[in-house]
Amino acid sequence: MKRPMFVKNAPIDEKRISFIETVLQRLMRRAVKTASAMVTPYPISNCIAGEDVKGTVLKYMFSARGTVSKGLIRFDKKLKSGVIVTVTLENDEGGQAKTFIANRNQLLIEPNLEVFSGDRLTVVVEPSDSSEGKLNEVWVAFLWIPHVGEAEVKSFLIDKLDEIELTGE
Repeated sequence: MKRPMFVKNAPIDEKRISFIETVLQRLMRRAVKTASAMVTPYPISNCIAGEDVKGTVLKYMFSARGTVSKGLIRFDKKLKSGVIVTVTLENDEGGQAKTFIANRNQLLIEPNLEVFSGDRLTVVVEPSDSSEGKLNEVWVAFLWIPHVGEAEVKSFLIDKLDEIELTGE
């Protein structure tokens, strides 16, 4: 016959209390649920097409603090002498510029520029040798990751998150 855990009107000894605490700690470890949140980067992109594409191909102003993490610039053709790409970040206090040489028809860059509200991003392309040929199309895309403090915070109970996962809402 099973012995009852607690007998009515009987004192609880330290051994039983220790046993109960151990069981509770083990159950709590199993009950912990974690939730992860993603702060998705925002795409910034533009395409310029024409007879002779050069000069400014993208201008963008940031409304909040964040980081420009990656950039991809694609040209309609490869120029033998290359294309000079200048990425400039300006604000009221000054600015900074990074220059890259594209020797292929595609250039992947990681400027990792920290941006603040009101900062302006400008991308300029110039063929190294204008006699070699003209660009007819330039595609530009960057990823901007807003600072966590700028992200909208929503609170859910863990049970509600489980419902969202199951229903796909």
